[in-house]
Amino acid sequence: MESPGVRRLVILLTAALVAATTPVLAKPPLRPPAPGLRAGVGVADMTWHVGASAGQYATDEPAVGTDPHAHSVKQRASYGVQSRLTARALVLEGTNGERVALVKTDNYLAQDLLTRRVAQLLPPALGLGADRIVMSATHNHSSPYYSTPAVGVWVFQDVWDVRAFEYQARRIAAAVTAAATNLRPARLGATTVDVGPIKGNIAGRGASPYDDSPYGYPDTFGDHGVVVLRVDDVSARKPTPLATWMNYGQHPESLDGYNLISGDFVAPLERFVDGETGSTLVFTQGDVGSAEGPYDRGQTDTVADGVVRAFAHVGYAQAERFARILADAVAAAWHEIGAGGGTVPFTRDIPIGVFDGWIPGPVSHPYPGVNACDTDETLRGNPGVGTAADCTREADTGVDLADQVRENLEAHGIPVPDSYDMPAFGTVEENARIHLQAVRLGEILLASCSCEAQVDLILNLESRTDGAQDNIWDGYDWAERDCTAPTPPSTTWRCPTGPAPDAAIQHMRAQVHRPADGWDDLAYAPFANSENPNDIKGNFTKQEIQDLGMPGYALSVGLGHTGDYVGYTVSYREYMARDHYRKALTSYGPHTADYMVTRLVRMAAHLRDADKAHYDPFTDEPLGAVAAADEARQAATAVTAGQVARAAYDGYELTLPDDLDGGTVPAGGQPAPAIERFSAAEFSWYGGSNYVDNPEVRVERFHKGRWQPHAGQAGEVQTRLDLGGRVGESRRWRWTANFEAFDGFRASEGQTPSGTYRFVAVGRHRTGRATVPYTVTSQPFAVRPWDGVPVQDLRIEPDGSVSLSAAPHAYPRTYASKAFASFVRDDGNPRVCKTCSFRPWATHGTLAEVTVTVVRADGRVERFAATQAGDRWTAPTALAAGDRAYVEAGDAVDTWNEINGTRSVEVVK
Repeated sequence: MESPGVRRLVILLTAALVAATTPVLAKPPLRPPAPGLRAGVGVADMTWHVGASAGQYATDEPAVGTDPHAHSVKQRASYGVQSRLTARALVLEGTNGERVALVKTDNYLAQDLLTRRVAQLLPPALGLGADRIVMSATHNHSSPYYSTPAVGVWVFQDVWDVRAFEYQARRIAAAVTAAATNLRPARLGATTVDVGPIKGNIAGRGASPYDDSPYGYPDTFGDHGVVVLRVDDVSARKPTPLATWMNYGQHPESLDGYNLISGDFVAPLERFVDGETGSTLVFTQGDVGSAEGPYDRGQTDTVADGVVRAFAHVGYAQAERFARILADAVAAAWHEIGAGGGTVPFTRDIPIGVFDGWIPGPVSHPYPGVNACDTDETLRGNPGVGTAADCTREADTGVDLADQVRENLEAHGIPVPDSYDMPAFGTVEENARIHLQAVRLGEILLASCSCEAQVDLILNLESRTDGAQDNIWDGYDWAERDCTAPTPPSTTWRCPTGPAPDAAIQHMRAQVHRPADGWDDLAYAPFANSENPNDIKGNFTKQEIQDLGMPGYALSVGLGHTGDYVGYTVSYREYMARDHYRKALTSYGPHTADYMVTRLVRMAAHLRDADKAHYDPFTDEPLGAVAAADEARQAATAVTAGQVARAAYDGYELTLPDDLDGGTVPAGGQPAPAIERFSAAEFSWYGGSNYVDNPEVRVERFHKGRWQPHAGQAGEVQTRLDLGGRVGESRRWRWTANFEAFDGFRASEGQTPSGTYRFVAVGRHRTGRATVPYTVTSQPFAVRPWDGVPVQDLRIEPDGSVSLSAAPHAYPRTYASKAFASFVRDDGNPRVCKTCSFRPWATHGTLAEVTVTVVRADGRVERFAATQAGDRWTAPTALAAGDRAYVEAGDAVDTWNEINGTRSVEVVK
């Protein structure tokens, strides 16, 4: 009889024989996803050269050293890079085969000529002409901007440099090309999350000088929603993150005139979101025209983790704190979409449509204007002159002609405009018309006014194109929200801006709520710039997308600083209530916001309409022929500009001399062998000139037996260059990199771990009359714990135990820097130090572990672990006469693993 063991052996041998003689079948190939959305993303570095001015906030003082390549004309040359700038492109191809490129740049403005040059550089096979590119600028105030011939912009920036223009165009084109040539089957979802009032409203508030009615907005009012689109690659069995697109309004002007090229808060925002989602973030602006700040004005209110609510002109560290809070909101939205939620759940069924419209100015104000001034104030004897995008009034003549002039002219049927301005074409604007863009992504609408939109425009646009009808945002109504109505017999309202007569309040409310319908009709156009108190045309018309017979969008998003630049755009009430900077840059008169939004509503309906019968910017506009003529002029300008820029960019580098000792380390250039946290390591080397070189530097950590990337130039590693030399001179160009080791301002920020690190710099230099790459690596250096943890109030308790204070201890605020001595210093502000460090350091630590050492009277040594109870740490030492106790160096450890570097004082029983 066969035993069970033999039977099992036979079965196993038979199975093995069958397996050996049976052909192995390959796994069935993955079925390709059903036709649907395809997406690609591309990133290109676009950090223009050190030596160019670092944006609007660059100072005008002479630079230290001479830039032989003349990057700057009127502003001080930058001397380094705090964080690098990027072009990022998300290219989407819909189920209908239509494509669109959503592009982000770290530029000050988005202006048309650069977009046209990018389109010239793109391969035609990509199907992405200028009309298919939605070019968004972050509105960065600390990046070089040399890309427009509009001379008025030079007041805020610097003179046009065709070399920079061509460089930017090529880098943006590289990002778009990378995205468009690697399209993947994709799914897309979207949602909006509220980040809370972390931004301020720069428009301010006050009482109108004309009637004491309140104008402006509370500081915390704005569009606090963060719109997030999540795009996943679904080409494999398991979806993988591909891109994250977001929209949020905030001025990137966290910084002062530090003269370092910087991506402001956007650079660390990208670092955080990219790292936490595994995707590539593409950022766009929303209500940026009014979103700025808050400034540090001594306020005590805080946001997350006790961070002071101040983010404008308060330095790099505070910019990163802002970025961290914003990144948390983006990540929350991203995960919400990934879990199957959101306003628009994941789908591949995304038809795409693009309406790229060049719109003539309104009949009542056909030219782009700037420097608008109130007419009556001038006629009252206080003349105003538009200067530097504002209305400047310097002296009161005492001659009041306002009523007399108005009565005489209006008696003859001649309306007197309430404001006057000067033409801005060629000064601020490149075009004599308005570029409006509407993009349909299935149930999502992206709509751009090509302006620096204030919050009223964005909220009105979104409310008129969303899925809800009769929810129009007209504007901020102080009487409805903040003022207290009068109690009879009084007729005076009490408002945060002061008392206001009832007539003034009703005037304000009419300007906000009355329909603007008909303000630009041909018959009314002569009166559109002169308010008739009996027929006030208010902030906006009331036409919604549903009134055009089309359903609204599940998610409607207003974009600012996209497509082109026609200045700030305030609502009618804000335009009429006072003279101010943002009114002065509202280009097409008091109803500019409504003019833009009304046409964007029609464009949104057009994209919904199978017959495309809603709106044609040339046949439906009285001045369509003017717009067509201006298009012909700009198209010819773009061709010429491209030819000139290509020749200048390619030709200049060929004339440059060799750079001496490129890719070598000079004496004294290596980092110190070791640093503690709350200090920095520096590394210097010879590279190329500031025209051919702008080295990309990373810090690597030796971890798990190999060197791994640890920090890059999205705010973590800074570089500087010692400028100098003459044109045509061969010389050494000394570059220096800086890396701070620290604990984060909150636990989720982590710390620079103790360990071994090194710098790696990759750049270019001239040698043998050619430009070649180099890589230089520093010697390793160690990062060690900070050894300044204090042992506070060590004492013997009555029962013989030893205790010490559990009070928090302060961390260093700053450090001594050689390379950045002009920036790194303690400014003395006890709440927000703007210059103490580049990164957001923790301010305080608390003890986490304490060991007390006891030396008994007979010489025995014992060690006791202390435990915390309340505000004391206590060790059960039971000291007797002659015993002494202390905390040995390294035995007081805080929550960040920082230590006491020296033995504490002794206590003796």
